[in-house]
Amino acid sequence: MGTRSSGWWDGTWNPVGGCLAASPGCRHCYAAKLAATQHTARRVPLYDGVTEWRRGRPIFNGEMSVLPAHHQGWTWPLTWRGAKHPVLGDGEPSLIFVGDMADLFLEGRPWSHIDQVTATVAASHHLGLLLTKRADRLGEYFSTPRHEATIRRWQRRMWLGFSAERQREFDERWPPMRELAASGWTVYSAVAPMITPVRLPADFLENGERTWVICSGEQGPGARPMDPDWARALRDQCAEAGVPFFLNQMAGRKDIPLDLFVRQFPSGGRPPR
Repeated sequence: MGTRSSGWWDGTWNPVGGCLAASPGCRHCYAAKLAATQHTARRVPLYDGVTEWRRGRPIFNGEMSVLPAHHQGWTWPLTWRGAKHPVLGDGEPSLIFVGDMADLFLEGRPWSHIDQVTATVAASHHLGLLLTKRADRLGEYFSTPRHEATIRRWQRRMWLGFSAERQREFDERWPPMRELAASGWTVYSAVAPMITPVRLPADFLENGERTWVICSGEQGPGARPMDPDWARALRDQCAEAGVPFFLNQMAGRKDIPLDLFVRQFPSGGRPPR
């Protein structure tokens, strides 16, 4: 467990491992490469057997793993004091990217493992970012009837996200999230890696400050290009509707055009200080 951070989160927590390519955005998956190389360098049990090499590169193979029940990693969100300067601002909760090296909602992952993850996040003083390509499973999980008090507490401790690299993936993954947004959850989309233009639907944009769009290009060898105008169009859609927009990185380049250096966060759905 650790505090590896990015521009849009303060720390990462990985209590589960494993994933499987779901769509073209997975082609150059950074998590598969990290899982394979970290395991090779210093045998990380969580990544044991979850990747394999094909055509000279590591990929996730669909196998799943989880920290042992009494592993100290389970307490990390509860004991971490948080970032010195959280990305949401001083005095605000820290954002924890939950499972950035796996897909928590991978088909076949036991609900009991997901229960342990979500309950731990909800009990912490931080705010958990859950992100998946399996929006249907996430939607099913959070639509399950629960005690009203539990839902209210969880909604203030978690933001629910889905990734979508093209219009096709956005259109397929948004419907299961729509009902969650309507019921009060803060829902976001990571348009990443952006490999085509994406037009956001009206019923996504109408959520305004209760939703969020993160845009990011592909990185590493063989990265597919991202036209800056695609990001500009996404930014403008968000600005018109009052939806926070965050440009994380451009494909194959370190610099971000000044007009695209927009890094906003949702204001709703935050836990009390």
